[in-house]
Amino acid sequence: MLSYIAKRFVWSLVDLLLIVSITFILTYLLPGDPARTIAGPHATVADVMRIRRELGLDAPLYVQYGRYLWNLLHLNLGTSIEFGTPVLGDILAKFPATAILAVTGVFWELVLGLPLGIGAALRRGGWLDRLSSALSMAAIAMPQFWVGIILLFVFAFKFHWFPLGGYGTPVLWYAFLPGLTLGIGGAAYYQQLIRSRILEVLPQQYVTTARAKGLSERQVIWRHVMPQVLTTLVTQIGMDAGYFMAGVVVVETVFGWPGIGLQAWTAISALDVPLVMGTVLFGAFWIIMANFVVDSVYGLLDPRIRLR
Repeated sequence: MLSYIAKRFVWSLVDLLLIVSITFILTYLLPGDPARTIAGPHATVADVMRIRRELGLDAPLYVQYGRYLWNLLHLNLGTSIEFGTPVLGDILAKFPATAILAVTGVFWELVLGLPLGIGAALRRGGWLDRLSSALSMAAIAMPQFWVGIILLFVFAFKFHWFPLGGYGTPVLWYAFLPGLTLGIGGAAYYQQLIRSRILEVLPQQYVTTARAKGLSERQVIWRHVMPQVLTTLVTQIGMDAGYFMAGVVVVETVFGWPGIGLQAWTAISALDVPLVMGTVLFGAFWIIMANFVVDSVYGLLDPRIRLR
């Protein structure tokens, strides 16, 4: 098991290095000049060149890349052009808000999607199956920004049950609507995922044998069917958690949620290259770590995976 985890960890580091390299090259090729942005529109050519030398932007690509990797090894993501502060400090300052939003979003995905998926599979072809399938298709088709605006209009503006965006105390009260916005779209995928997986497992021979032994339908579902569904569920939760931790730009922007996603949007608008790159790498780190944890949990749940 330790050998399996070690291999997955090494491959995670390789993935992270590839993402770092691709992000650096794409950022290098982006139009616009960070030195010109810092100097301002009325700066002279000499001032722009001086700033480029100070930032090391006049060096060849391979030199800048090597310097960037060296700084990453020391957890130095550079300095924000817009704020003049360390990028890592800016990201970590916004991370708690994004973490709260991520946990709330996954919570709503499970609360809404899991019961609908199980009920639809056990009542295949019934009214619950048709209703939940129709709702899930509608939820998938609705853009997140539209869902967020509707929730804000109805529950915050009309009924005044929740705040009109922002971040405050109690924090879960402020996180309710943005978390629900994330959860609605994700719950639709969970409903379809759980339904299809249960329908795949139900015809299996060991399920038929369990019924033949006289076990109740509840025991068959929770003892023999759901453990097989668990690996699929763990995969989806890990992917969502990593994605949410990376910062959900649309939802945070709609609700004015001061997380990594809103910070990334501000950095893109200001052409703050170090902050953009730092946010991308921070998000990639969480996604890769989420996949690593999922792979490790897979090895614990199913020994056949680590044997392969």
